[in-house]
Amino acid sequence: MDLQQKKTIKLILTFLVVGNTFLFLVSAYFHFLSTDLKAAVFIDFWGRFTVYSLWFIGFALYVKYLSKVKSIRLTILTLVCANIPFFLLLAYFDKISNTPDTIVMVDFWGRITVYSLWVLCYEFYKKYIELS
Repeated sequence: MDLQQKKTIKLILTFLVVGNTFLFLVSAYFHFLSTDLKAAVFIDFWGRFTVYSLWFIGFALYVKYLSKVKSIRLTILTLVCANIPFFLLLAYFDKISNTPDTIVMVDFWGRITVYSLWVLCYEFYKKYIELS
């Protein structure tokens, strides 16, 4: 496979992943996704795929463009770290709920938060534990 074919495939895959993420988030935000029990498995599957896609996009952009600048890296890590207690405290104080009109977005945000914790733990392990 030549370089041009690889670039074309990369561009197509990027478009599909970004397009899917955008479509899911817009559909969830405007309540176009059904929350009945028959649709739950589909929405859960699509939501998980979208969260992984969003993390893939974000992490790839972070590694390629942002992680080398210390101030940007620290800002991003601070925001990701702050999101974890922020989400949990909002839930604890009943500021977010699992009502049918918000369940998809809350579930999506919860997954992003959990994956944030996993990525932070992995990066910590890779940097400080694995090298010891």
